[in-house]
Amino acid sequence: MASIIESNKVLCIICNKSKGIFKCEGCSRIFCPKHSIDHRNELGKQLEQIEVTHDLVQQILIQQTEGSKQHLLLKTIDQWEQESIVKIRQAAEEARNELLKYTAHHTNQVKKNLQLIFNDIKEGRENNDFSESELQQWTQKLEELKIELHNPINVSIQQDSIPLVTKIRIDYQDTSMHPQLNRPISDVFERVCGNAQIEENGCLILKDDSTGHTEIRGKNQYNIGKHKFYFRIEQLASSGWIFFGIISKSEPMQYDSFYSPSSYGWSSKNQIYIGGDDEEYDENTEIFENDTIILLIDCDQKKILLQNNRLNRTRELLVDIKKCPFPWQLHLNLHAPNTHVRILNSSN
Repeated sequence: MASIIESNKVLCIICNKSKGIFKCEGCSRIFCPKHSIDHRNELGKQLEQIEVTHDLVQQILIQQTEGSKQHLLLKTIDQWEQESIVKIRQAAEEARNELLKYTAHHTNQVKKNLQLIFNDIKEGRENNDFSESELQQWTQKLEELKIELHNPINVSIQQDSIPLVTKIRIDYQDTSMHPQLNRPISDVFERVCGNAQIEENGCLILKDDSTGHTEIRGKNQYNIGKHKFYFRIEQLASSGWIFFGIISKSEPMQYDSFYSPSSYGWSSKNQIYIGGDDEEYDENTEIFENDTIILLIDCDQKKILLQNNRLNRTRELLVDIKKCPFPWQLHLNLHAPNTHVRILNSSN
């Protein structure tokens, strides 16, 4: 009987003794009085270490707040600024030297021509041999030289289409911290059929410098609920064609994807596409560079809506599930060269 009672006793995890046991609610382990105190002391030491770490992080935060201009990323921006200034000054100096070289050559040429006219005038006066037509010719040549001195006809200042300095920007890995984007991105560009590249982890689509249709699709698929997407047209030719809408995921990708049987959406040329059939639209749907486009996918009501912030207009299309079965995907098509579109944010 004694051995049975002994086997039922709860023992200290440290010394295997059962006298005056305590249970730690935090770790659910059993301790005797002595080792219970030791355990609490150990927890106290861990707490002290956490407090030290907290104070260290707090100090770093204070230092960065008080000396924010010393932030490492700010130093990167400062370096970009200085390097850009050096490039601009170097390009300006090269342009000045080239212009001064041309100006010197041009001035010498004008001097020679002026001397020739002077010689003719001098000879005519000395010999008293000149006519009205010669006077007119000398007057015309002098007037031409005067105009050329003020406005050289063979030289002008031009700027290359390729920028000398690339623009610097801030990329936010956590879009919830972006000061202007208070909702996380829930979709990105994933697939392309045509001449375009996906950049910035799927947030930016860049068409190359060729003309031709290119299909772009989002990553996610949609069966239920409402989903809103924001796009910014960062670059688009004045007559550039662009399409926003949806397409069934099962639809094969193709260059002229807006003609696909499950394609629904709008183009920038006042066209709507319903099951791949295009129709002229009686309202203005033109899309220009810097426009913000909002696309709402309403799976529950089986419809999509397009809004252009600049025009302050919203268009709606009902979607035939037989033609465009679920799941749906984001569907864009670009045509003009060097078209750039960014997906800003979306939310359920």
